[in-house]
Amino acid sequence: MANKHLSRPGPRILIGSIIILILIAIFFSVRTPPIDVDVAKVVEAPLLVTIDDEGETRVRDMFVVAAPINGRLLRVDLEAGDQVVAGQTVVARMMPAQPDFQNPRSEAEIRAHVRALQANVRSSAARISQAKADRALAAANFERTDAIFKRGFATKTAHDAAIAARDSSVAQVTEALQALETAQFDLKAAQASLMGPSFSNSRGNALDITSPESGSVLRVTQESETLLTAGSTIMELGDPEDIEIVTDLLSSDAVKIKPGSDVLIDNWGGDRPLKGKVERIEPFGFTKISALGVEEQRVNVVIDFVDPQTARARLGHGYRVIVRLVEWSGDNVLQVPISALFRDSGVWSVFVMREGKARLVPVKVGRMNDERAQILDGLEAGTSVILHPSEKIDDGTSISLRTSSR
Repeated sequence: MANKHLSRPGPRILIGSIIILILIAIFFSVRTPPIDVDVAKVVEAPLLVTIDDEGETRVRDMFVVAAPINGRLLRVDLEAGDQVVAGQTVVARMMPAQPDFQNPRSEAEIRAHVRALQANVRSSAARISQAKADRALAAANFERTDAIFKRGFATKTAHDAAIAARDSSVAQVTEALQALETAQFDLKAAQASLMGPSFSNSRGNALDITSPESGSVLRVTQESETLLTAGSTIMELGDPEDIEIVTDLLSSDAVKIKPGSDVLIDNWGGDRPLKGKVERIEPFGFTKISALGVEEQRVNVVIDFVDPQTARARLGHGYRVIVRLVEWSGDNVLQVPISALFRDSGVWSVFVMREGKARLVPVKVGRMNDERAQILDGLEAGTSVILHPSEKIDDGTSISLRTSSR
């Protein structure tokens, strides 16, 4: 049998294959694949620039029912939500305050004062008797002097002195009577200080407090029977259907809006935002500490509802809402998402997608909100801009479309 020899490739073929493999490896190692990007279209659409903050609803006219006297408040039967009628509904009843117990030292001092006043009454009564006697004597002297004066045996000076003495004695009697009456009143007041508190349970002398306004009970601050001083709050009344919103804006934001500005009311619990208008901007600011401990100068802005009451029937007093006050608005505004914007050498710029390449385009930006920005120059409607461009993207970088998010 003849021996068969297998042919082997020559050295040139082997070297050529190795070179081809090396070239392929080099090609794939230096090859840069396209970068996947998200894009959005430049569009013309309405644009709102708003100032957003938290707000709180409140009854427009709230009435505070306070204790008119010092005394004991009887238990309040009304509860939050009950209806009241102005001048008719008795919202609370109070018993006048009873005097306190006297400690032994104070009682001894008062009793001593009473005895002193009793002595003063007796002294005043004695002065009345003396004044009346002086008045009788002055009257007799005047009659004698007047008789002899008419016969020419008394001088004019003596006659005038008798008249003055008579009139003065009459005035002294009147003064003594008034002094006695004053001493008697002082004695009664001192004796009243010794009266102890009454433990009568009768409510016949209770003072009825009626509602100052028609509406509903918003909150009862004092429900149980207790002692109150004049001016203490008992309850708060108001009309829960007549409400407004108050929000405290940074003073730098408050100067950007004006009365009559449109407001969108969101996150109030309904299925759509409500409409409102700025009613007034309070003319004074106040300092408020933020959650981060920073002092902020804020201004209260009062907002009125535009939608009818039926659209916000579930809102009440003290509810939290989010208000979006319109600072600026436009109808056909050329705009892009703000996620497409970045700074390049201090100039606003975007990357646009052209023939599979990223192209750097400087733009002029106008108004912007939290999501979109107005483009004044540099772009046209329908142009695709790259969203969230990474540092890997440069002018001329190959890109491929991943998704169209907008």
